[in-house]
This record gives sequence, C-alpha cells and structure tokens, in this order.
Amino acid sequence: WFRDAENGFAIGAYGAFLVTSDGGTNWTERAISDDDFHLNHIAAAADGSLFIAAEAGHIYRSDDRGESWLALPAPYEGSFFGVLPLTDGAVLAYGLRGQLFRSENRGATWTAVASGTEATLMTGRELGDGKVAVAGMAGVLLWSEDGGRTFRLRELDDRKASLAILPGTAGGVVLLGEGGVRPIEKPF
Repeated sequence: WFRDAENGFAIGAYGAFLVTSDGGTNWTERAISDDDFHLNHIAAAADGSLFIAAEAGHIYRSDDRGESWLALPAPYEGSFFGVLPLTDGAVLAYGLRGQLFRSENRGATWTAVASGTEATLMTGRELGDGKVAVAGMAGVLLWSEDGGRTFRLRELDDRKASLAILPGTAGGVVLLGEGGVRPIEKPF
C-alpha cells in the first residue's frame, strides 16, 4: 500500500512489515506488534486511518499514517484475509469460513454479518450507492445494497476463486482470480 509515490508499506507472513520512503528502492523492516501473525491485507479509510487484516483474529489500526498500530478487539479467533473501510466510516472485515463482520466505530466493536457461506472470503470492494461486493473461494460472490449491513449470496457455477474485484459496466463487477478475468454483468 502506498500513500503517495514515495511512501508505502509491504506486509506479509510472520509479521513482516516493511516501510519505504523512496518509492520502493529501499525497504526497512519494522514490527507492528510483539507477535508474528501473518499480515494479510492493508487498506486505508477516507479519514486517513489504516487497517490491517491478519491471522488468528487480529486486526490492527493506525491513526498516524502507520507510525504506530493498535490491536483492535477480535470479533472471532480465525484468520482475516481482508478489511474494507467504507465511505460512511464503517469497516468490514472478512476471512475464513465465510466470517464477515462490520464495525461502525473504527473497529472498537464488531457485529457479525450473515454471509450464507462457509467459503473463505478473500476480497471486497465498495461500488457506490451503498453497493458492496465481497468474493472468495468456491465461486462465492456476496452482494450488498445497504452499505454492507446485509448480503445476498451467489455461488458462481464454475466455483473458481476470486482474489480481486473491480467495478464493471452497467452496475456489474469484474472478478479476477482462478478463473482469470470474469465480468459479472448482473450480480443479482
């Protein structure tokens, strides 16, 4: 994740947290906690806060551009593979076995959101007008039209994993992953 052309972070296995201030030419390792949990995804909120989704129920937040990190209360003990700050200030966190949670107070508390699946959730995207898509393994596509408060489940026939979501044409999405680039014109 890069804040601008020069300043960014790279995260990964066993607590790897790398910092660059020269566009990636040089990287410095830094710890964000005493643990060595896998750091799976980093995302920025509109207010400048940064969130990291990690394994073993860990989610971290930084309010100072990544200089320091706060471990947030865990809504469950399994791994998170993504975190999605929304424009209304809410945050979604998702991961193993279809676990999906929403926070309306920057991660201080979390509410479980029914996903209707036990497939691992890998990626999410806010699409505007209250629409949010979350996708993952086994061809799972979750669709919300109320800012991530509730979701409908669609299981794609090919059951291929999705690792990224882009906005599509006419209100659809484009899924990227095991099935290549797949436009989904009518998610529901």
